[in-house]
Amino acid sequence: MNQATRDKLLRVGAKPVVAALAQRGLRGRAIKLPAADPFAGTVALTVEACRPGSVLVADLAGPAVDRLRQRGIEIVARRELRGLRPEAGDGLLRDRDSLVVIPASLVDEVAEAAAEAVAFEEFTADQVAQGGGVYGLHIPSGERAKQAFAQWRRMKGK
Repeated sequence: MNQATRDKLLRVGAKPVVAALAQRGLRGRAIKLPAADPFAGTVALTVEACRPGSVLVADLAGPAVDRLRQRGIEIVARRELRGLRPEAGDGLLRDRDSLVVIPASLVDEVAEAAAEAVAFEEFTADQVAQGGGVYGLHIPSGERAKQAFAQWRRMKGK
């Protein structure tokens, strides 16, 4: 996973990513977890396969965990996954209270779709805050919405 994709995932969080996966017919790829610091990366199933930015899925404890984290590798215990079975190369996003597994072939596409959805939400919120109507804007594929959204993006530099 490249840094731009990682940044997008961390910026948008789990909910828009889950929605983007659902739009592609993929459900049941997220779980709720206790609050923790967010991270995103590429799934590795063995220590040997880990690179900085990887997320190792393994049951480790003790000093090994600290050493891996010092190398820029996050660790997710298999028992935390509650039945989710990520494959090597999949994307994994952990936000404050959720964990999402994204198929490797869709990581960039899903990150982009989620970022677009969040930008469109910001756009519609901005329209409402300015006292403008949102009639015709609630469907992002509508022509009026596309034009207004494109103009808003140019003005905001987004």
